[in-house]
Amino acid sequence: MLFLRDAAGFILRNLFEVTVVSVAWLVLQLPILTGPGATVAVYQFARQAVLQDEARLSDFWRGLRLYLFRGWLIVAPLALVLLILGYDILFFLSGDSPLARVWASVPIAILSALLVTQSYVLVLYVQDNRGVWATIRRAYLLAMSNLLFTMTLLLVTLLYFLGLYVTRIGLALLFVGPVALLQTKAAQLLLNRKGIEF
Repeated sequence: MLFLRDAAGFILRNLFEVTVVSVAWLVLQLPILTGPGATVAVYQFARQAVLQDEARLSDFWRGLRLYLFRGWLIVAPLALVLLILGYDILFFLSGDSPLARVWASVPIAILSALLVTQSYVLVLYVQDNRGVWATIRRAYLLAMSNLLFTMTLLLVTLLYFLGLYVTRIGLALLFVGPVALLQTKAAQLLLNRKGIEF
């Protein structure tokens, strides 16, 4: 896949900036208040890096100032939905009734759709600031209209995570920056294919 080779080359050319942003993200997760803003700021950094074809640390700090509190608007609802779905799945699977296990398929299906959609949610949120539900809807439509590409992107992300875990490389330090860049480049490619400006 030419897209993956291009994204990997871009990440390697900007490895210093990507690593510094990932470390800053990790440090900003410690005080819970700054966590969501830092997460959205990583995607702001990735978007600007893709648009300018060059990663700059100043874009991360600008994004942090912009999304420090606004990041909660997108991250909190997603986290709440994940917690509710996780609880529902555990509740239904822990039951003795076979019917309860069948009911577990409903939150599992919703969780699966959310996992597929998450590849684009934060990318689109920093792109156009249409609001939380409009962004989630747009990300879902983009994911579903390009399901094979999106599933490949999700698989590559999971394999990257697994590779870092198995090799015991500092997972949190190297995970968030490259994944944000990969997802941003993917969204740019898909939107450009549809004739939509990124």
